[in-house]
Amino acid sequence: MNIRNNFGLLWIGAFCLFSCKDMARKNHGPIRLGDTSTIVTEKDPQKLQDLVRDLNPVIPSAVPVDTPKPVAKQTPADTAKKATVTAAQPAAPAPLPSGPGLKAEFKELTVVIPNLAAKLSGSGNLQKANGAVYTWTSGNIVGNVLHTTGNVTKVAQRYQSIVILKTKSGNLPLEELSETTPWQLVNGGNNAYPVSGLRDNELKYADTDAGDIKDAISKSCRTRHLSSKKKQEFLSALGNARTANQHPLFVTLRSVMWKIDGKDPSGKIFSKQIRIDIPL
Repeated sequence: MNIRNNFGLLWIGAFCLFSCKDMARKNHGPIRLGDTSTIVTEKDPQKLQDLVRDLNPVIPSAVPVDTPKPVAKQTPADTAKKATVTAAQPAAPAPLPSGPGLKAEFKELTVVIPNLAAKLSGSGNLQKANGAVYTWTSGNIVGNVLHTTGNVTKVAQRYQSIVILKTKSGNLPLEELSETTPWQLVNGGNNAYPVSGLRDNELKYADTDAGDIKDAISKSCRTRHLSSKKKQEFLSALGNARTANQHPLFVTLRSVMWKIDGKDPSGKIFSKQIRIDIPL
């Protein structure tokens, strides 16, 4: 065993000695600047080539990038379908109600107020007319609905109220205490416009005092050629009323008017008016 180890050490020592001699033989000393004898010039192009390729690393960014989602291609059919769904479709005009009622047939449109009877003044042909006047005979105006045909852009309403003195011996309308309201737009659509604001407790009346009321009574009696005795009866019945809606005075509807504006099929603007008078 010791012989084998000694032999190994001897072999390693011989190898090191041989290496040191070879290194010493190849040592040419330090390289001196400007000494051309120490410069080795290689002329073989194969030995001058780079054996390592240039690296172009791709470094991923630390900022996350959203990957765009693929957009589905739309066919003309899909586009047409989408346009059909999103496009605002005008509502079809509501048909006129059937049955009895006031019916005004103008050239550009027809107006119907159902379950309302009224007598037309003048000619019954409204094809060339811009308005119509009716006298109420039966049916409800309050809470009714005004129906139209044609291209109606807006409907406005106004009314006239009147004060009536009611006594045991009769009623006396006081025309001097009438009140006419300005035009107001009617909320509605699809050729149907509800009639509102005409109840007795909703009607506007003249701003008066006791002196104005007595003057109105005297004038109304003169217009009707009533005797002084009859006039005095009405003045006595008035009592201490100081406002136009104080008992025995009552505010009531005298007439109601509608103005209907629109366009005919050719685009021409039209305006029609309907008035209903209520007998007193």
